[in-house]
Amino acid sequence: MSIHAMDEIIYVVTEIIGEKTGLVSQRHIEDHILADPSLFPILSRRSQKSRRNMISLIMNDRYELWNNCSRFKKRNFVWNLHSKKESS
Repeated sequence: MSIHAMDEIIYVVTEIIGEKTGLVSQRHIEDHILADPSLFPILSRRSQKSRRNMISLIMNDRYELWNNCSRFKKRNFVWNLHSKKESS
């Protein structure tokens, strides 16, 4: 996993969206990345599948899922930004 891609995702979550918002979806993060590709050169160049996989990996490592239920598809996951995992 690229440390630069991780930095880009963390920047979107903490600085643009803000952890105070509480909940964030994969799509919300991706929308910010695609809205300003010059600010996110690593992730904006990746394919949609690769970009979403990277977002999921990093967010699953840092935050608890809000809708942790088997009936939801992975693309519908929402992370609770108020529930940081201990290992972060």
